[in-house]
Amino acid sequence: MSRSNRLTPPPLIRWEFERDQRHLTCTVSVAADTPNYEVAMLPLWSNGVSAIERFDTPSDALQRHAAIVADLRNAGWTVSAYTDSL
Repeated sequence: MSRSNRLTPPPLIRWEFERDQRHLTCTVSVAADTPNYEVAMLPLWSNGVSAIERFDTPSDALQRHAAIVADLRNAGWTVSAYTDSL
């Protein structure tokens, strides 16, 4: 196996949110061990404890990401940074 095959691909989307001087990220990425897509939320203040959901299709994962984004914005979180590789 080549070195590049062992590397984790970058997330398809990574958004960072901020509220009350706290930050969290929400990402969509290809799962490393299965042919699935993962939506992960990582509160950056809590020592790396994250919530991960798996989906069979990229569209399902992106729809879940959009729902999480809407919930976060409704709760007062704002987007402080984002990246995408799409």
